[in-house]
Amino acid sequence: MSFFIDRFNRRKSPIALAAFGAALLYAVIFGVLYALLAEPLYHAVSLGSPTATTVCHTVIIAVIGTAVCCLLFLLKDKRVAPYGFFGLAVVLGMFYAAAILLEGDARSLMLYLITIYGLAPVLVGNAVTWPIYLKMKRDNPALNHRKTIAEELQEAVAKEAAKKSAQSKPSQPPKPAPSQAPEPSGDALFGPQADRSPAVSRSAQEEAMLFYEDDDDEETGDD
Repeated sequence: MSFFIDRFNRRKSPIALAAFGAALLYAVIFGVLYALLAEPLYHAVSLGSPTATTVCHTVIIAVIGTAVCCLLFLLKDKRVAPYGFFGLAVVLGMFYAAAILLEGDARSLMLYLITIYGLAPVLVGNAVTWPIYLKMKRDNPALNHRKTIAEELQEAVAKEAAKKSAQSKPSQPPKPAPSQAPEPSGDALFGPQADRSPAVSRSAQEEAMLFYEDDDDEETGDD
């Protein structure tokens, strides 16, 4: 268990793996920049000696590559960017160790090539990224705080409870519109709908009967 949790009951960060991956990414970036910018810089910048010209080219490429690699500061874990250049320094040291094991002219040539093309990116990258990272730590003290296992579990439980409460809220059904009784029309006075308004129907029928009785009385008087 101690392989995954430290003595402060905090989950160990896989920063070593992230730094190794960042170092490989940096090596690829600088390799691509060397392939793309070597020839244009050879025609654009030329100094007195070939060695000075090559050193100037490598410094320019190192500055450009470091600017591109600083995009890793956009990650949540800000340590990846400087740790990546630290890992690149470790890789450079491994190349030096391998070159020292060679013999004769091969060792001299390999040490020259490693120094010319590998030393400038490592020096410039570490000189730029570490001050930026330390300044970010001073400006944001929360970067120094690492949560314990208990704090991470409490946050996970709180998020899960909030999610369940949001899903369990019943949706309120829309209120039905108030029903309006239809206004009685003249056609409904004498028909199937006449029973719905008995008072109106009876009064209309009485008036009709009186009207017909008046007509009958007039006809009888004429006779």
